Amino acid sequence: MKQLQASGTDENYAKFQAENTEVLGIAATTMFTQKAAAEFFKIPYPLLSGGRDVTVVHSVLKNYGVFNEKRLDAMRAYVIIDKEGIVRFKDIRPSPQEKDLLPTETLLNEVKKVNKMN
Repeated sequence: MKQLQASGTDENYAKFQAENTEVLGIAATTMFTQKAAAEFFKIPYPLLSGGRDVTVVHSVLKNYGVFNEKRLDAMRAYVIIDKEGIVRFKDIRPSPQEKDLLPTETLLNEVKKVNKMN
């Protein structure tokens, strides 16, 4: 699960917080699965969940255009939403493999651009 750590390690999470930015994770899994993953991987940021009803999360993923209909899961994507709730940046990656992840610095630069707009 290296992809979870790409931007969310304690060190990287602090970098986003320093930019007045909150990191959230979302996956098309149950709350119980997410809780276990968060504890196992020591994920410091909140994970969004639909509780026992994964269709709630599926709906959110569809609204952001990051739902894989065939696999019924989330595409590896980065979405930056401003304080008014407007999507200002979205990048869907070809795979969740480490080689396809965006570097933390790239994401931080995009966050800084969005923060300058507000």
